[in-house]
Amino acid sequence: MRRLIARSILIALISTGASAQESGGNFQINLGEDGKTIGEMRPVFLEMSSQALPAISLKEVARRYQRLFEESEEPEVRIDALHRLTNLHSIGGEGLDLSPEQEEVIYREALKSYEMIVKAGRYQGRLDELLYQTAKAYAFIGNDEQSVQRLKQLVGLYPTSNLAPEARFRIAESAFSEEHFSEAEQAYAQVIGSDARADLQGKAIYMKGWSQYKQDKLGQASHTFLTVLDDYYAQSDGFTALDGGAEALVNDTFRILALMASRTGGAAAIDRMIAAEGGKPYDYLLYDRLGDYYLANERYTDSVQVNQYFIDNNPAHPRAPAMRAQIVSVWEAGGFAAEARAARTDFVAAYDQPATYGGLSETEQAQWRSLADQVGSSLYAEAQATGSPSPEVTSTFASAGVIYDRLADVSSGIEAPQKIGEQRRLAGDAWLQAGREQRAIEAFEKAGYEQPGYDGAADSAWAAVALYQASARQSVAEAGSVEPLDVMVAALDRFATAYPGDSRLPAAEADLANQLLTAGDNPRAQRFAEAAVAHPKASYKTLLAGWLVIGQTEFDASHYDKSEQAYRQALASVKADSNVKPEREAEIRSQLALSIYRQGEAAAQQDEVDAAVGHFQRVAGVGGEQGLTIGAALEASVVLLKAERWQPAIDQLQDFRSRYPEQAQANNVDEKLVYAYKASGQYDLAANEILERSADSADPWPARIMAAGLLEQAGSNGRANMIYGDYLDQASDPASAEEHARQQSLRQKLIEADGVNIPSPRLESLVDTELASEWHSDKTLTWAAAAALVLAADESSRYADIRLTLPLSQTLAAKKAALQKALDRYQQAESLGGSEVKSQALFGRAELYRVLARDVMSSERPSNLTELELAQYDVLLEEQAYPFEEKAIDLHAANHQQIASGVYNDWVQKSMDALAALYPARYSRESHWMPWSGDSAQSANSIVTKEVMHASNSGS
Repeated sequence: MRRLIARSILIALISTGASAQESGGNFQINLGEDGKTIGEMRPVFLEMSSQALPAISLKEVARRYQRLFEESEEPEVRIDALHRLTNLHSIGGEGLDLSPEQEEVIYREALKSYEMIVKAGRYQGRLDELLYQTAKAYAFIGNDEQSVQRLKQLVGLYPTSNLAPEARFRIAESAFSEEHFSEAEQAYAQVIGSDARADLQGKAIYMKGWSQYKQDKLGQASHTFLTVLDDYYAQSDGFTALDGGAEALVNDTFRILALMASRTGGAAAIDRMIAAEGGKPYDYLLYDRLGDYYLANERYTDSVQVNQYFIDNNPAHPRAPAMRAQIVSVWEAGGFAAEARAARTDFVAAYDQPATYGGLSETEQAQWRSLADQVGSSLYAEAQATGSPSPEVTSTFASAGVIYDRLADVSSGIEAPQKIGEQRRLAGDAWLQAGREQRAIEAFEKAGYEQPGYDGAADSAWAAVALYQASARQSVAEAGSVEPLDVMVAALDRFATAYPGDSRLPAAEADLANQLLTAGDNPRAQRFAEAAVAHPKASYKTLLAGWLVIGQTEFDASHYDKSEQAYRQALASVKADSNVKPEREAEIRSQLALSIYRQGEAAAQQDEVDAAVGHFQRVAGVGGEQGLTIGAALEASVVLLKAERWQPAIDQLQDFRSRYPEQAQANNVDEKLVYAYKASGQYDLAANEILERSADSADPWPARIMAAGLLEQAGSNGRANMIYGDYLDQASDPASAEEHARQQSLRQKLIEADGVNIPSPRLESLVDTELASEWHSDKTLTWAAAAALVLAADESSRYADIRLTLPLSQTLAAKKAALQKALDRYQQAESLGGSEVKSQALFGRAELYRVLARDVMSSERPSNLTELELAQYDVLLEEQAYPFEEKAIDLHAANHQQIASGVYNDWVQKSMDALAALYPARYSRESHWMPWSGDSAQSANSIVTKEVMHASNSGS
C-alpha cells in the first residue's frame, strides 16, 4: 500500500498522543510525536518510570536489550525488549540513536512478533493497544494498507477504546490519502461525533472540510471550514493566542476558503459564505486571504478588486486602512506604477482628516505618512514636469499642497524639525504654483517661524514676505485699499523680529515704505524707511529708496529742513551707485530744490525776509528742475517787493530778466520792475520800462499811454504830450464809450497844455468827435462845448475883422460866410453845453447879428453918389441892417427870458445890457428883485423885473 501523502495539507498539527496504562506497571504511551502521518511515525515506546536504571552504561543496557530482541523467540519478550530498547534510545540521546535503516530492520522483525500475538489472541496487556502498535509499525515500514486494516480491526473490536478516536482519524486520513473523499468525510464525521479529544475533533472537522472540498461540495465545505475558524477564534481570543500548529491550521483554513471563493465568484462568494452563516467577526480576514491568494497567483487586478470591494462595503471598518495599504502593495508587486500611485493617493486621501487619521494605529499612521510623502512628491514632480500652466497642472499643485500641509501637521512631534520644515516649504511652493497665495503664505510662515532648527526657515519666511508684497501691491493698485498693507506690515515686522540680520530685509522695508507712502500712510512709511536705511546690509539702491521715502514724508509733514537732509542723503546714494540713471538723479535734485523752496515759502510767511530770500536763492545751486529754479528766483523778488525793499527787488528782477529772458516775459517781470520803480518814485524809469516793452507789442498804445502818465508824474510833460499826440493822430474812431472818453480826455489834456483859449485843430477834433459820437459824458460834453465856444470866438473874431467895402456885394458875401461859421460853432456849443453854455452861445450869436447890422450901417459908400443918392443909399442900408439888429434883439431877449427858467449868469446880464443899448425904451429901466413863487416845478427864486412883466402884458 502506498505511503500516506497527507503531509501536503499540513496534517502535522495532528500530533497529540493518547495514553494507556500497561497492566502490572506504571507507564505512558505517547503516540505519533515525531511523524506527520501514520507511515512516518515511529512506534511507541514504554516509559519505565517506576524502576531505577542499573549502574551500567546506557549503551551497554541498550546492547543487551537489542540482543534480547534478536535472540528471543517469545513474541511478548521481543515486544517488551523492543519497548525497553526504544525507551533507552529516547533517554540516551545521540550516543544510542539508531539509523533509519537499523530502525526499519528492527521494526520489520518486530512485526512478526506483533502478528503472532494478534493471531494468538493472547496478550498480557490490552489488545487494543497491541493493535494500535501493530498499525503504527506497519505504517513505519510503509505498509499503509496493513496499518489501516489493524486500525479498522481495533475500531471494530474495541469501539469504546480510548484509542478508537485516533484510530478512526487515521482511517479517515488514509481514505483521504487514497482520494476516497466520501469515505474520508464519513470517517472524519465519526471522529467528530465521538468523544475524541478537542484538538483531534478540530483536526477532523478541518479534514472533513477538505474531504467535502475534494468532492466539490463547496457549500458544505465552506460551512465546515468556517466552523473550524469559529472554534479557533473562540479558543484563541480572536486568533491572537495561537500556537505554531494551530496558527498554521488556521492560516490553511483561510487559504482554502480563499481558493474556494476564487472559484465561485471571488469577493461575492465570500459575501455568500458569510451570509449563509449569519456573519463572522473575522470576515475581513476572508477577503484579505482571498486577496493574498490572487496576489500569490499574480492575479493583481483581482487581488485589488477584492480589497476594494471590502473597502467600498465597509469604509469605516478598522481593517479598511490595511486593505487600502494592501492595494498599494499589490500594484507595487505587479509593477503597475500608475495604479500604485493612484492607490497611494487614495490611501492618503481616505485618512487625511484629523478624525480619520487619528483612528489609525501607530503603524498605520506611520504608513500613511510614508505614503503621503510619496504622493506629495509624485504630484509635485508631475506638475513641475508638465511645464506649461493649465487647470490640470494647477489642480495637481494644489493637491500636493494639501498633502504636504497635512503631512507636516501629523508629523509634528514625531519627525525631525528639518523634515517637517521641508514639508512645510514644499507645501508653500505647491500652493504658490497652484495660484493659492494665501495658503502658500500660511505654509511658508509655519516653516519659517514654527520649526526651530530647520535650515531653510529664513528662506521660507522670506517667501511668505515676498508673497505678501506682491499681493499687497496688486490689491492697492486695483482697489486703492490700505488694508492689504496692514497685513504686509505685520508680516515684515514678524520677519524682522525673527531674522533681523537678513540681508533681504532692508530692501523689503524700503519697498513697503514706498507702498505705504503711495497709500497715504506716511507715519508707517517713514518707520520702515528709517529701518531700511539704518540696516547695516542695506545696498545703495535700498538706501536711495529709503531716503526718498523719508524725504517725502518729512516734506508732507512740512518739515522741509529734514526733507532737504533726506534728499541730500539720497543724492549721496546716487553718486555711490553708478547704475542710477541720470534722469533719476535729476528728479531727486528737483525734490531737494522743492524742499529748499518750501523753506523759503515758510520763512516768507513768517516775514523772515532775509531767510526767505536766502532759501530761494539757494535753490539755483541745487541743479534741480529749471522751472523750480526760475520760480525760486522770482519768489525772491516777490518777497523783496512785499517787504518794500525796492532796490534789492529791482536788482533781483533785473538779474532774473538777464538770466531768463523768456521766463521773464511769461512771469511779468517787466511789470514787477515797473511796480518797483513806481513804488520807489522812479517814474521815468518805470515809463522807460513800459515804452521799451511796448515796442514789440502788436498794440503798443495802452502801454504807451500808461508810460505817458508816469512821465507826467516824473515831470516830463513834454514827452508825455508827444505820446498823447501821436496816439490821437493814429487813433481810429472810438468803438466804445470808454475809448471815446479816453480820446477826448487826451485831446483836452493837449488843449490845456497848449492853452485852452488858443484855437487849434485839437479843439476842432474835440468838438467834431463829440458831435459824431453816440457816447457822451458830462466831462466830454463840457470839454467839447468849451472847445466849440473857443472856436466860435475865433470865428467871431475873424468875422468881425471883415470890413464891408466896395463892391459891397462881395465883402458882404464873405461877411455872411464868416457869420455862418461862427453861428455854427455857437450852435454846436449850445447843443453840447448846458444852460451856462447856452447863455454864452445866445449872447454870442446875438452879438454876431448886432455886429453885422453895425457893419452894414458903417460900410463903405460909393464915392460917385449925390447927396440925395447917398441919403437914399443910407436908407437902403438901414433897411438891410434892421433885420440883423432885430435878430440880435430877439436872441438877447431869448437869453434874457431864461431868467424865467431860473437861469441867470453873466451872459444873461450881458444880453440885458445889450438890450438896454439896442432897445432902451423897453429895457433901460430900473430893476427890482422880487421873489417869484409859482406852481411850476421850479420853486426856486427867480429874478424878474416889473418892467419885463409890464412890457410883456402891455405888448409895448
